[in-house]
Amino acid sequence: METIKTKPLSFNVLETIQKISIELNDSELNPDVTTQIKTDSLLLADYLDITEEQAWLFSIIYVQQSMFLSCDLSEIMSELGMKTSKFLKYRQDIVALIDKKIIKSELERRKGKITPRATFKYMMVCENVLDAVYHNIPLAEAAKTEPMDIYEFCNAVSDFISERSDKNINTDHLFGEVSFLETHNSHIEAIDKLSDMGISLFDRTLLYEICDDMVRGGGETAMEKTIKDIYDTAKQKIKSIREITENNSRLMEKNLITIINATFVGDIRIVLTDKAIEILLGQDAEMFIKKQTLKDVISADSIAIKQLYFDEKFQKQIDFLQTSLMNEKFTDMQARLQEMAMPKGVAAVFYGAPGTGKTESVYQIAKATGRDVLYVDISQTKSMWFGESEKRIKAVFNDYSRLCKKNAVKPILLFNEADAVLGKRKDNNASNVAQTENAIQNIILEQIEKSEGIIIATTNLVDNLDSAFERRFLFKLKFEMPTVEAKKQIWKSKLNWLNDTQTSELSARFHFSGGEIDNIARKAIINEVITGNRATLDELTQYCECEKISGSKGGKLGFN
Repeated sequence: METIKTKPLSFNVLETIQKISIELNDSELNPDVTTQIKTDSLLLADYLDITEEQAWLFSIIYVQQSMFLSCDLSEIMSELGMKTSKFLKYRQDIVALIDKKIIKSELERRKGKITPRATFKYMMVCENVLDAVYHNIPLAEAAKTEPMDIYEFCNAVSDFISERSDKNINTDHLFGEVSFLETHNSHIEAIDKLSDMGISLFDRTLLYEICDDMVRGGGETAMEKTIKDIYDTAKQKIKSIREITENNSRLMEKNLITIINATFVGDIRIVLTDKAIEILLGQDAEMFIKKQTLKDVISADSIAIKQLYFDEKFQKQIDFLQTSLMNEKFTDMQARLQEMAMPKGVAAVFYGAPGTGKTESVYQIAKATGRDVLYVDISQTKSMWFGESEKRIKAVFNDYSRLCKKNAVKPILLFNEADAVLGKRKDNNASNVAQTENAIQNIILEQIEKSEGIIIATTNLVDNLDSAFERRFLFKLKFEMPTVEAKKQIWKSKLNWLNDTQTSELSARFHFSGGEIDNIARKAIINEVITGNRATLDELTQYCECEKISGSKGGKLGFN
């Protein structure tokens, strides 16, 4: 910001405004109160070239703006403790403040006609007045500042926090400067978005500082140090630190920050969520959003075509789902569902024994429909920290939503081996683990309801599927162990030198899944590489006999 070099006033304008505002709180503009502040009111009125009554209203608007970015008539009346009928005679004073370019309102921004009966919303002090008040200079000498972009803006906020930390200014002055910057840079969309979300001035200041740390390459912000830099008093510091560490912060409620826990409070770090980065940086967000390690994007082009073998009845179910997801059909289907006020998203669960082709079927559907796959391993969303697992699973859906907007063809969100979250819910009183798993279930259920994309979950569960998921999965495909005929085709596709008699014998004798047959085939290929000879039927039989661990009926062995 430009430094203003001019002779200061004989009184402090900001302190005068604050004093008037404090005295007027719940006063109903009682003459006893207004008489007490007459000297201050006349000083301010003379400074702004307005009436004493207008000076009262200006003080209220100014202080409200410093906390909430703007205010409307109802907030002024609430602050004064006045009813509408009693306040009516002061409406013309607000019109006068707008006419004199002391304050502005939504009506002025939209060039609406201002009348005594108008409903004033989003009233704010004009930039040049803010400038003059903050720097305690005559109104005519207020400097004009150049508009900033979001990077310059966050850096300017960070500089003011440094000044507060060095005790050059106090916390009220810091928040005043931040509010001043926000008003001067109202073209930055993030400011209005955060205000509309009910984010306080302190929380906005903290977000701007975290954003500046991220942009400058630090990535993470030291929670305790930053809050201490912002606040003067120990009480304020402790309150804010406790809100964040106990998950009671508005920023956490709105999914704008996440914390990286540590043994000691002083080591806790804060980072912006993807949602916050998108709000603050807009189109530049992609440059700063980090890829999550718990999920991978698998492109449709990278998936190899693979023949899977199912009985005719089940293959029809697979074909029906696959046809539904062909992009042209999918788009038409969503349009029709929207016309009927029905959910537009598609959710499916593939369940059954391990190795029966659940995951591979997802990949082949993705390949056939030209859809990328956002792969999620549920086990990696678990965290020892309270509340962290829930944040991770929310981040998955945020990333999927962003990927849907980015891709011309909606990708598939795949929750692989999702047994832990699809089973019947546990008693919350049983353990913290049960509470976490139930919370994750609730998030997934909510997101399935809201999703306009494609969600597929795979699980080994057969009889333990939670009823809440049953209702929400549009497609429920049970993958059975392959029939003898299907096994013959699988054997032949893996080891094409086998004749019909050999494939029939192996299929009839061994109750294997496709994944288990794949294991035998791999051993046969290894044998051929080592010995130079193809495995005989006797050798294949030996491999088969060793495939099952004694006493195992499949369980979680094999492949999904």
